Amino acid sequence: MVTNTLDKAIRILELLSEHVHGLPLSEISRELDFPKSTTHHILQTFLSHHYISQNADTKRYSLGVGILQISSTVLANLDINKIAEGYLQELYEKSREIVHMYILREGKLACVAKVGNPRGLTLSSFVGWTTEPHAAGAGKVLLAEEPRDKILSIYPDKVLRRYGKKTITDFDELLRELRKVRRQGYAIDDEEYYQGIRCVAAPVRAGKRVVASVSCTGPIFRMTMERIRGELVNRVKQTAEDISRNLKDVRL
Repeated sequence: MVTNTLDKAIRILELLSEHVHGLPLSEISRELDFPKSTTHHILQTFLSHHYISQNADTKRYSLGVGILQISSTVLANLDINKIAEGYLQELYEKSREIVHMYILREGKLACVAKVGNPRGLTLSSFVGWTTEPHAAGAGKVLLAEEPRDKILSIYPDKVLRRYGKKTITDFDELLRELRKVRRQGYAIDDEEYYQGIRCVAAPVRAGKRVVASVSCTGPIFRMTMERIRGELVNRVKQTAEDISRNLKDVRL
């Protein structure tokens, strides 16, 4: 009985992780085919420990700060973070733009490190933050060397959500973009995720396997295409290569 309840609890957390705006009790119960009473009991337990929160107006449930604290602790202590920390800081000091490192986790782009917060630029990213990979430079880098079957498993209906005004929403176009990223060894996000924001990203490798991506992000008035191609591509690629050289038996 305890195992059965625990399984239900885990499935509720997994479902809510896919719905950033939350879900009402009735929809959670219907989606998972759980009795409403059981679903309500589990949700109340999670609420008491702050693993789930409930919007007072809409009554929708979503993941809470307790989950964020756990995920942030786990991600911040990955071996790769310890190796990359100094290199990411150096990239920030040279570029003066926000630097991130991401991994691909169960089809989601997950932020494992963030350095810098230049004045005048506010991003929703934080350590532990996840999103779909197709609209971000770092995500395209991580998808670029995945087989087509893996990409299809992430987007089984070939539906690509639009985030920014230039988000690639056609699946075949995304595949063409990923081939380009693979050939050139880096990706550019030109207002694909945020309006007015550009990003350049490069792969981090453990051996021949891409295990993470490093990105540099800033507003378009500073991140001009001339600056990206003339300076930042090389800086970001060099940072990724420096981290790659130091990776041995990294646990991700």
